[in-house]
Amino acid sequence: MTREKKLDDILLFLLAIDLKELKNETISKPITIDFIGETLDDLEMLDWELKSLKDELLNEGLVNKQNKELRITQKGKKFITRERGFKHIEKVNSLDLAIKEKTFEQFKYHKIAFWISIIALIISIISLFR
Repeated sequence: MTREKKLDDILLFLLAIDLKELKNETISKPITIDFIGETLDDLEMLDWELKSLKDELLNEGLVNKQNKELRITQKGKKFITRERGFKHIEKVNSLDLAIKEKTFEQFKYHKIAFWISIIALIISIISLFR
């Protein structure tokens, strides 16, 4: 699983917790990064990786700490719902890179065609004077 997918899963989990709180449902355990790591089985991460993901989310302002618990911020809600998270950004960036590569590749062929047409023009001008 990629780092972007793990970050998105943590944000989605915190969004679900936020929804429970809005519905006034009780949450029995404190929402710490360790609890999230235990709950989301598919994350399969070491403690240092969980801490790194938490620090990244905190630094981005997508989550905050409230009484040693993690909560999603408004920015985090907007990011995961409207902007579709880190995985989407990675996909968009890779598509942009592919488009740029194809564009440069096309310029290469256009450059060759340009020089061929210049040479053909020079040859035709030379043949007119003979």
